[in-house]
Amino acid sequence: MVGLYGVKPWFVRRLRRVEDIFVARGISADSISVAAVAVSLLCGLALALGGALEEPRLWLLVPPLGFVRLALNALDGSVARRVGSGRPFGEVLNEMGDRIADAAMLAPLALVATPALALGALSAVLLTSIAGLLGRAVGGARISGGPMGKADRVAVIAGASLVAGVTGERGAFLAALWLILVGALLTSLFRVRSLRHQVGGE
Repeated sequence: MVGLYGVKPWFVRRLRRVEDIFVARGISADSISVAAVAVSLLCGLALALGGALEEPRLWLLVPPLGFVRLALNALDGSVARRVGSGRPFGEVLNEMGDRIADAAMLAPLALVATPALALGALSAVLLTSIAGLLGRAVGGARISGGPMGKADRVAVIAGASLVAGVTGERGAFLAALWLILVGALLTSLFRVRSLRHQVGGE
């Protein structure tokens, strides 16, 4: 499996104690999905305010918040499977939440880097998501993985935020956007190729 998606099973196992707590307290998978979106919005706020207020230290909030987002993204599915609450509409909430979360973390980079590049990166990410969902649309499985999946994007933005927060230089965000743009396009090709094999295309 290409990308950080390949380590998701290991990551979920490391979160088992947190999962136990959520299950014991009756926290629903839907609530976890909503919390992941809220954390992503906080990331976006830190990115935007750091740029608008010329306060790079705010960008240092993004790495820990990004980690929390990924943990919540991993836990919503594992909790749903464990308590048997998985349902089609839960997948709708999860997918919509992921798209909102992506926009929340990428759109603010228009304030700290090139707006056109931020828009291009966000568009490429949305294309990646569409390519992944097409597997379901044709009656197969959702296609994940690729060099720039969800976890990879969060890791890139978190890394850029750490560098920019420490140095005060915004160039790291520019590099991150280019990496996400190119990586997302390659991921779309990866997923379309996987889809072709899945449906037996010529």
